[in-house]
Amino acid sequence: MVNLIVSDSYATLPSLAAAIKRFSREGALIWLSQNSSEHLDAAESAPVIGSLADIPDSGRLSVLVAPDHEARRVQPDGHGVVRAVERGSPDRFSAMATAVVDDFSSMETLLTLPGYPGLVRLFDRHGWPADRFTTAVLDRYRDSLNQLRTTRRAIVFGAQRLGELVQRSLASSGVAVKAFVDNSVKKHTTFIDGIPVHPLSQIADRSTPIIIATTRFTNSIACQLEREGFSNFLPYSVLSLVDSALYPHEIPYIGIQEDFAENAGRYLGLFLALGDDKSRLVLDGLINYRLDYDTRFAVAVADDYSRQYFDSDLVGFNGNDVFVDLGGYDGDTTEQFLSYCGGSYRKIYLFEPDENLLRAAAKRLIGAESIEYVRAGAHSEDGELRFSVSGRTNGAICENGALMVPVRKLDTVVTEPPTLIKIDIEGSETHALHGAANILRTAKPKLAIAAYHFASDLWKLVDVVREINPTYKFYLRHYSESGLESVIYAV
Repeated sequence: MVNLIVSDSYATLPSLAAAIKRFSREGALIWLSQNSSEHLDAAESAPVIGSLADIPDSGRLSVLVAPDHEARRVQPDGHGVVRAVERGSPDRFSAMATAVVDDFSSMETLLTLPGYPGLVRLFDRHGWPADRFTTAVLDRYRDSLNQLRTTRRAIVFGAQRLGELVQRSLASSGVAVKAFVDNSVKKHTTFIDGIPVHPLSQIADRSTPIIIATTRFTNSIACQLEREGFSNFLPYSVLSLVDSALYPHEIPYIGIQEDFAENAGRYLGLFLALGDDKSRLVLDGLINYRLDYDTRFAVAVADDYSRQYFDSDLVGFNGNDVFVDLGGYDGDTTEQFLSYCGGSYRKIYLFEPDENLLRAAAKRLIGAESIEYVRAGAHSEDGELRFSVSGRTNGAICENGALMVPVRKLDTVVTEPPTLIKIDIEGSETHALHGAANILRTAKPKLAIAAYHFASDLWKLVDVVREINPTYKFYLRHYSESGLESVIYAV
């Protein structure tokens, strides 16, 4: 359950009227008053406190609605208090966890919070430092980690780039990799650095720790290992928590614990901003997943991967659409668009800074008309920036990239009002949104934004869009068995 603590000076605020009544009926309303104010005479009956230190010790999360000067005066001392402020508020008291809401009328939704166990768990841990969130994950994998430290041997599941990195890192720390395992028949009987690649069926020793060296298929492999009687296995992401220098964090694990420690209140604001129950359930599953590194939570809220960026309930087509594909890669998403729209559309803009991939996209989409191929990255300004070319889906603008590429604002390039913009550009989503600010204000296209490249993307991208155009509504969907492929839809 949640307490709503309301300053007496807000007792007659129209946007809070419904929430005050509901919380009062539930016995979860508390007034904050310094002087038994006359504002309370006509207000709902509820306990009155003069300081947050006087909150009853009920174990509930408390959400404070109060002016900034009062929040400063009565800041909590170890209490689980989150302050709610309306978007656009000029002064946010940084010493208190803050949930940014569109307006206080959404506060009624807080009464449904007990039905979302991930959020409940997050706020039960409100006030934890980042290292305590890390320790909680490692405790779940204690037995397998101890086995790895004791035996000094391992098996790596995944005979590819990440698996090779894991093998080298294990070797540098004195752990011998006895074999690679892979489900690809083509790789069986091959060797990596002299180490054989086997099918799982050839591994007789069920006690040797197995490192799952993949992000995308972690859950499938974990289920496979459990079915075959293996119990000592570790996702690569857990090794990253043990030693991030030796096992660098992969997307989408960068900064999860720090984000929970510093920005828990923002997840409450996101919860209140989401437009349907499904979005809130997806958010809850992703929070559970990030708290435990247990991919079963992600699988439970995942939709069909083929619908990524094109949720059937949120994205429709009218035969006259203008589609903008940011992070066009080899044309795969545009190909999906052509399929879903039945080939009827007005124009497509495909942005891709990697010249080789842009040529591959043009070849893939040969025969499709009215496609403008833009050899540039989408950004907040026109110019040039460094780009790391990978030839895969993770090419990205970064400070140490080997190649200089052009970057363009959508407001500069896109001359026809778009109806749908897909944005998946490896962490530059915020820059692209700022570079499309005029389009977002005037045309208000639907947006499908990748929201997993940084831990804070889930709530931060909503803030960015809302600050550009406050009329958007937001929905969250997820399309993988790990933390990859989460999408914020703005409609």
